[in-house]
Amino acid sequence: MAEIDREAINEYGIPGLVLMENAGLQVVNTVQYIRPQVQDGRIVVLCGKGNNGGDGFVIVRHLVRLGYLVETWALGEVSQYDGDARVNYNILLKQGFEVSVMDETEPAVRLRYLDKKDLIIDALLGTGLKSKVREPLAGIISAVNESPAEVLSVDIPSGISADNGQVMGSGVRADYTVTFALPKKGLFLFPGADYCGKIKIVDIGIPGELTAADDIRENLITSNLVGSLLPGRISNGHKGTYGRALILAGSQGMTGAAVLAGESALRGGAGLVYVGAAEELCPILESKLKEIIVLGFQGDGSGNLAGAGFDKIREKTAECQAVAFGPGLSPTRETLHLLENLAAELSIPMVVDAGGLAALALKPGLLPLSGAPLILTPHPGEMAKLTKTSTEAVQQERWELASRKAREWKAVVLLKGAYTVVALPDGEVHVNPTGNPVLSTAGTGDLLTGLVTALLAQGLSPEDASRCGVYLHGLAADLLLGERGARGHKAGDILDYFPLAINQLISGKDEKYGR
Repeated sequence: MAEIDREAINEYGIPGLVLMENAGLQVVNTVQYIRPQVQDGRIVVLCGKGNNGGDGFVIVRHLVRLGYLVETWALGEVSQYDGDARVNYNILLKQGFEVSVMDETEPAVRLRYLDKKDLIIDALLGTGLKSKVREPLAGIISAVNESPAEVLSVDIPSGISADNGQVMGSGVRADYTVTFALPKKGLFLFPGADYCGKIKIVDIGIPGELTAADDIRENLITSNLVGSLLPGRISNGHKGTYGRALILAGSQGMTGAAVLAGESALRGGAGLVYVGAAEELCPILESKLKEIIVLGFQGDGSGNLAGAGFDKIREKTAECQAVAFGPGLSPTRETLHLLENLAAELSIPMVVDAGGLAALALKPGLLPLSGAPLILTPHPGEMAKLTKTSTEAVQQERWELASRKAREWKAVVLLKGAYTVVALPDGEVHVNPTGNPVLSTAGTGDLLTGLVTALLAQGLSPEDASRCGVYLHGLAADLLLGERGARGHKAGDILDYFPLAINQLISGKDEKYGR
C-alpha cells in the first residue's frame, strides 16, 4: 500500500495532502453514519506523529465544521511533526483550534471519564508499524482499551501489524476500522482481525490502475464481484438449463452430511441434484430427501461406497456438469481408490471434501490428481493432515500455505475458517470477508460443498464457483445472525438463508423481468 501511495503521488501527481484530505473526509462520513446526531457525546481524536495523525487533524477540522463536540489530542507540539501531518496540524492552530499535547499519564486519567456515548478516533500509528509499541503509546493504547467509549481506528487499529496481523506489544481494540483504498492483510489475519471491529474499505482517490494492478496477488472477495459472476435466470429456462450435480456422499451414521450437501446444491441453483451413496443407505436417504434423486451404487458392506461401483458412477457423471466427493464418506483405502479413479477419468470439475480429503491424507503424494479440475475444501485440521504438519502451523500461515499448495496440487484450495482463503492454481489468493461464529457447527462444511458444486453445475469456473460459494455461504450466516442472533442455530438454519443471500446479490440479472 505504501508503494501505491508513492506511485499515486510521484507518477500521477496527486499531492499527498489531497489523499490525506480524502482519507479524513471518508472517516468523517463514517462518523456521521454511526453518530448521526451531533449531540451524541464527545469525540476525542488521538493524533500520532505520522500520516495517520495527519488524517486525524483533517478529521477534527471537518467534524467541528459539522457541529460535533471534538477534543484534539496530539503526541507533541507542532514542531515535532513533519510533512503533510505538520501542515494539517498548523491549519488547526491557525484556525484557533485547541490541541492538547499528551504526556504519559494524562490519557489514562482523562479517557477514564469518557461516557459510553462518546467516541475515540484512533489516528495514532497506522500501517507503517514495524517494531513493538513503546511508551507513551503503549500506555495510551491501554487507556483507550479501558475506556467505556466506542473506538474507531483510522486505516488499522494502532499496534496491529498491517503485514501479518500480529499485535506489536499492545493494540487498540476498535469497534470500527475505516481502511483506505485497499484492505490491509493484517485486518484479516488473527490475532489482529479480532481487534478491528466492523471494517469499512473506502476510496480516497487513488487511480484504479494502481489498485487493480496485475501484480497484486492477494485480493478481497466483494459483493460486487460475486453479483457480477452469479448466473441469472431466464424466462424460458427449465431444470436442464441450470445443470446437473452429483453428490457422492454418506456412510453408516453419516447420512446427514449427504442430505445437507444435496439440499445445499438444490438451494444453490442446480436444476437437478443426485445424491449417490452405497445401496444399503438408499432407504434412509429417500426418507429424508424429497426434491433430490437418490442413486444407489455398490457399497463395501458397511455403508460406504466401494471402488467396484466405479463404472456405474462414471456412467452417471456423463450426464452431469459437476461432482462432489466426500461429505460423510469413510476415509478408507477403498474411498481413496475410487477418488483416484474418478479424478483420472472425469473431465468435469470435482469438489473434494470431508471423507475424500481424509482419504487423500492417507497418501497425499497422489496430489496433483490428473484429469478433473479439482476444488479441495479442507478445514485447518484436514489441511494439517494433507500437509503433514499441525493445525497451529496451518493457522500461522494460512494465505501462504494455501497459495503454495494450490500451485503444487494444481487445484483450487479453499481453506476454511474465519476469513476463508480461496487459493487459485496460479497461487493467487482471494480472502472471504463474510461469515461469523454461527458457522461453527457440524454440517456447515457440507453446505459449502453443495453450494460450490451447484455453481459449477450452472457453468461457473472452479475459481469463480469457489469465490462465489464462500461469499454466499458466509453471507447466509451473516443474515441469520442479523435476524435471529448468534446462538442456538444449526446448519439447516443457515441453509434456509441461502435464497435471501443469493437474491440479495443477483438483483438485476434476471432476464425474465427485462432488467
